[in-house]
Amino acid sequence: MISRTIRHVDAFTSTPLEGNPAAVVDGEGLSGEVMQRIALNQRLSETVFLLPPESDGHHARLRIFTPRTELPFAGHPTIAASHILASENLVRLSEGEALMLETGAGIIPVEITPVMTIERDAITRPGLLYTMTQASPEFRPSETSLDDIAPAIGLRRDDVLRAERVSTGLFWLIAQVASLDAMMRVVPDMTLLAKIRHGVSIFCVGAGARDADLHVRSFAPDAGVPEDPVTGSSNGCIAAFIAKHRLLPERDGAVRYVAEQGIEMGQPGRVYLQVTDSGETFSVRVGGQAVTVLRGELTLPGG
Repeated sequence: MISRTIRHVDAFTSTPLEGNPAAVVDGEGLSGEVMQRIALNQRLSETVFLLPPESDGHHARLRIFTPRTELPFAGHPTIAASHILASENLVRLSEGEALMLETGAGIIPVEITPVMTIERDAITRPGLLYTMTQASPEFRPSETSLDDIAPAIGLRRDDVLRAERVSTGLFWLIAQVASLDAMMRVVPDMTLLAKIRHGVSIFCVGAGARDADLHVRSFAPDAGVPEDPVTGSSNGCIAAFIAKHRLLPERDGAVRYVAEQGIEMGQPGRVYLQVTDSGETFSVRVGGQAVTVLRGELTLPGG
């Protein structure tokens, strides 16, 4: 038998048992087949494996799996991996240096900055914010009509304003819902959503919490994830979509806002977004906090 260290990290939150859990596994020496079996066994939306970097100047290579497939990139496991690399002192960064992570979608820089977290009892405590710069956005027309998207999420056709395929490392079908009231009426039909390949993420401008600007939900049943609590990749795509369609005001050359997600699943989280426009493309930054809730040894066959 062989063993590898495994952690469960709740991403996009500083509160244990909220946000989106990811498994973070020391992956050196494991085959892709074994990694996929571990991800299936964990039954989390994603499991990320830490590997030595392939190039000098980078800090780690990541491989990311859902229970069914490997992904080139995903947001919350990247936040979770960054948290483990930093909190367990697996990398040493000089002041102002960003983590440089190798992924299937290219090199993802992650900046680590201190923040103050306000707990429910109004006590503040220091924490860290992990902010990744995602890949340059790509936009494609939606292959699914609004007439088909609306019933897949249990809404009327006039509740869905527009939709587009967007990638900032991973393609999602992004759909804007007309209002927070309409978002509260969403009833996902997993059979219909599974026919829309590679994930659907819906959002509205407006949120239930005072500290948020958008309300988001993300579904990927075809990848074995019926609903994801808080999704870094789809939030990056939504940010690019918002900047392209000018849905939020720009301040000091950037669109900045906070998204709430995971409310319906009882796993609330916060995502901090910033988009700047260079004139040729958008730069999308996605940030969140993280907390380790479990650490142990994963026993595997072999040896």
